[in-house]
Amino acid sequence: MTMHQIIAVIFALFCVLFVAIIIEECFLGGKRRRALERQRRQEQQELERQDGPKH
Repeated sequence: MTMHQIIAVIFALFCVLFVAIIIEECFLGGKRRRALERQRRQEQQELERQDGPKH
C-alpha cells in the first residue's frame, strides 16, 4: 500500500466513526443517557455524604 492509500483508509475510518457518533447523539438518546448518569452519580454522592465513610 502506498502512503496515499493508507491516508485514505484512515480518513475513511474517521468519517465512519464521526457519522456513527452523530447518529448515536441525535437518534439514540446520547444526551439523555448522560443526563441520567450524571443524576445517578449525584444521588450516589448524596447517599455517601449522609452515610459517612465506609471504612
